[in-house]
Amino acid sequence: MSRNRDFREPRRRGFDDDFTPPRDRGFGGDRPFSSPSSFSASAPTGPTIDATVKWFNPEKGFGFVELSDGSGDVFLHARALESAGQESVPPGSKLSVRVGQGQKGRQVTEVLTVDTSTAEAAPPRRAPGGFGAAPRSGGFGGGAGGGASRAPSGPTEERVGTVKWYNPEKGFGFIAVEGGGKDVFIHVTVVSRSGLTDLAEGQRVVVQVGQGPKGPEARGIEVAD
Repeated sequence: MSRNRDFREPRRRGFDDDFTPPRDRGFGGDRPFSSPSSFSASAPTGPTIDATVKWFNPEKGFGFVELSDGSGDVFLHARALESAGQESVPPGSKLSVRVGQGQKGRQVTEVLTVDTSTAEAAPPRRAPGGFGAAPRSGGFGGGAGGGASRAPSGPTEERVGTVKWYNPEKGFGFIAVEGGGKDVFIHVTVVSRSGLTDLAEGQRVVVQVGQGPKGPEARGIEVAD
């Protein structure tokens, strides 16, 4: 028995040595989180860069920040905020972050500092149709209920595109439209309201695109022939 115990002990210690650092680091480790489709843990390499929070939905656990170097918006997961001791950040807050490559594109891998003194006075928190926030009635971006706080800012336009990615568990995705331009945000309520149950990456679709407060968003969608 003692020989077996001696034999197993170094194996247990070796496993702990490999496993413990990612748990201690939480977000910064190599061990993926329970929902890798929405957030990929990666080592926080790269330089520190300033970013401004465009929006963040604490109920859904994600949002987007705009990098100060002009390279565009980057996905921000709640896990990254937790590593900095924050549960949420209002729009306009200034962050110091590190950025890495996730499964769906660039994402914040580490939040170093948070400054909420520059936050907007009235963040659009209550908008039930905001990116990632499921409206309780009336669908996303229009109709009864959601339309009261998210009136369309212009007419819709029919565009043909390809599903860039879609995560039904998180409740949103993006469509890359033909002819270029910004990717179109699509919410799970639009998918279900259009009679669809899911979208597959690479699937050709026809979307009714309207301009929302965060950018182009789908108001309707159907599978292209």
